[in-house]
Amino acid sequence: MAVPAGVFKETYRGLMAHLRYPIHVYSTAAALALLLALPFIAGSFIVDKLVLYMAFLVAAIGLNITTGLAGQISLAQAALMGAGAFTAAWLTLHGVNILLAIPAGALVAAAVGTVLGLPSFRLKGYYLAMASIAAQELLYYIYQRWVASNQYMPVNDSAKTLLGVYLGGGKPLYYTALLITIAAAWAAANIGRSSLGRAMKAVRDNDISAEIIGINVAKTKAIAFALGSFYAGLAGGLLALQLVAIDYGNFSLEQSINLLAMVLVGGAGRVIWGSVLGLIAIMATHSILEMVFQGNPVYDYLVLGAIIAFFVVEEPEGLIAVLRRVKEYFRLWPYSY
Repeated sequence: MAVPAGVFKETYRGLMAHLRYPIHVYSTAAALALLLALPFIAGSFIVDKLVLYMAFLVAAIGLNITTGLAGQISLAQAALMGAGAFTAAWLTLHGVNILLAIPAGALVAAAVGTVLGLPSFRLKGYYLAMASIAAQELLYYIYQRWVASNQYMPVNDSAKTLLGVYLGGGKPLYYTALLITIAAAWAAANIGRSSLGRAMKAVRDNDISAEIIGINVAKTKAIAFALGSFYAGLAGGLLALQLVAIDYGNFSLEQSINLLAMVLVGGAGRVIWGSVLGLIAIMATHSILEMVFQGNPVYDYLVLGAIIAFFVVEEPEGLIAVLRRVKEYFRLWPYSY
């Protein structure tokens, strides 16, 4: 009697687990071990860069919820990061500990994002994108004109201490940012698999059909913008944790385009791995272009635009689809079937 080969799940819980196969368990354990050991084997420059990348990863995950899961195009994610960063910085100046200021800033960003998402009830596609650009520029003007008129808002360094441990630098900063990033990624992964995540996907695919089957489209869109904005505010809070002052220049339209590029290049709808791959690809591209063209922004814009156009036209599922095909090729090799 022939015995079928493969990994078979006998329970629904096993089928829906995040880590379904042994390779997933081993690779996740190896990645966590590497991330935990990095501060001891890498220099302070690399550790500080990784904390910055964690902040942008959280913001990209949030945008992937709004754009990838719910299909609502947003070019205001960087401005919403600013809402979280400036709120957290302002709270630290008034004696609030940074670990309380970060979630408070995320909630403020969620509220702002929900208001800015109101046009999505009436607008779609390119019109919604234009409305989000207007929201981005409006918030940027507010930061420039009133919130940080001297370009910077300082962050109270004494508010970054918890139980005598300074969290604003070194290993405590890295592990705090890592814990927040892992928790945010785990929550986002569960959102995508929940009934809310399935409702968002239905709205993304066809909002009229979603409404016919009983989904409250307006409520789902509002929640998608609120969740994406919450993640943006959380990312801004991580910047406040790392930096001594918040510069409004970090929250420009260019940064919002970078975040959207991470989602499109990595894989829209693949909230975690798509965002990770997009972050690596876009940050690596910026680093290479800066070395080759000595920081000339013209070439940066041209190459980044060409990359986005290529993936939108030729590979709309992003790098995650490319890796999936590579994996399938090696899994079947040397057979063609």
